[in-house]
Amino acid sequence: MSFCKEQLTRVKPLWDRMLAHRFLIETRDGRISDERFAVWMRQDYLFVEAAIPFIAAMIPRAPRRHWEPLAGVLGALEKELKLFEERAAAVGVTLHGAPPSFTNHAYIQFLLATAYRATYAEAFTVLYAAERAYHDSWAVVKRGIDTGSKWYPFVENWAGDAFAQYVAYLEGELDGLAAEVGAAERARMAEYFELTTKYEIAFWEMAASGEGWPGGGMREDDK
Repeated sequence: MSFCKEQLTRVKPLWDRMLAHRFLIETRDGRISDERFAVWMRQDYLFVEAAIPFIAAMIPRAPRRHWEPLAGVLGALEKELKLFEERAAAVGVTLHGAPPSFTNHAYIQFLLATAYRATYAEAFTVLYAAERAYHDSWAVVKRGIDTGSKWYPFVENWAGDAFAQYVAYLEGELDGLAAEVGAAERARMAEYFELTTKYEIAFWEMAASGEGWPGGGMREDDK
């Protein structure tokens, strides 16, 4: 069994929990409130901003065959930021000024620490797991959402054919990287895969709840 299939099988209970999250189901069914969706928009905008230096830090350590694809990821992330900005302007959501939620702050720190301190294969594992999680999550939404929904452009971005092909490319490359490393590094890659999945679940829960910081910190809703 390939590395990616092995990990998806191993974390299936977590993956299923992620795909059944109320934020996704309510968005799919048209029951998500504008306030809840706006929380996700502001927080994911911050996360995408952080993903750009994450990818940039990976490129110098990447094998030559990955330089051009990773440069393409940078361009795709810039397009995602523009998608957020266009949708926010269309629906009257202010993107800028919100503090990162506790979960988002932790996820961003995990992302950047992985880029600078983990091996390239481990960082690539995080990239694949996060992108696969978003493709599968928004595919759940796509199966029932009204195509006239004001949120549909987000669905099409991550559940469309182009993104599916990108995720398939990442999967093939990650399987190749896993085949090249030793048992200890492969085990760490598996740990990073599971951690990323847990962060993705936590991100949906943060969006659904508005989440404050421990110790009475400001909630995103109260910005």
